[in-house]
Amino acid sequence: MADGPGRDTDAEREISAGIHSREIEREVSVAEVMNKAVIVMDINSDIPAIAREMVSRDAGSVVITENGKAMGIITERDLVKNIITEDKRPGEVKVIEILSTPLITVEPETSIVEASEIMLKANIKRLPVLENGKITGVISNTDILMVIPGLSTILKELIDMNREALLSAPPVEGITDESITGICESCSYHSADLKLVDGRYLCENCRQEEGENYE
Repeated sequence: MADGPGRDTDAEREISAGIHSREIEREVSVAEVMNKAVIVMDINSDIPAIAREMVSRDAGSVVITENGKAMGIITERDLVKNIITEDKRPGEVKVIEILSTPLITVEPETSIVEASEIMLKANIKRLPVLENGKITGVISNTDILMVIPGLSTILKELIDMNREALLSAPPVEGITDESITGICESCSYHSADLKLVDGRYLCENCRQEEGENYE
């Protein structure tokens, strides 16, 4: 019996899978996709000035230096988590108090696959790119997903395929707020700390970015 309209044949599915595989395996360096408009500010800068710079340049992070050497990074999440949610006055908070350090960096020739693995292990979403001791750009998980749409598509399809099974799984007796391992339904990254929030399994970063405290 012939396949009906709109249905993929096995051969077509194999071809599609092969195309996705080649997209994922293709060696693309971070230098090819990084954002070169990186903001670098001194450790003695005040928080309001840093926030204004991020807003004016529509950036999600600022690399902090001391005596010209990169020391750490401040992200939107750092500002929200350490100042807004703590009800602190931005002008009274020192950069060193909310700085994410030590700074994890990659070199321009690092592949995006390796960069994504580093992000996953360190539980971060942005990696500054360091060349000859100088920050030349920043690559984010969004940059990577835009370059390899095949990977994003596959992950979303897997989530949709298993959504019913995940949501219908019986709870473990005596355990509340249980974490599971799998793919986050917001950022599509693998995480060992997924929790069910409003019908979706989210990683810790995405739970915090949605403004809720699920700890």
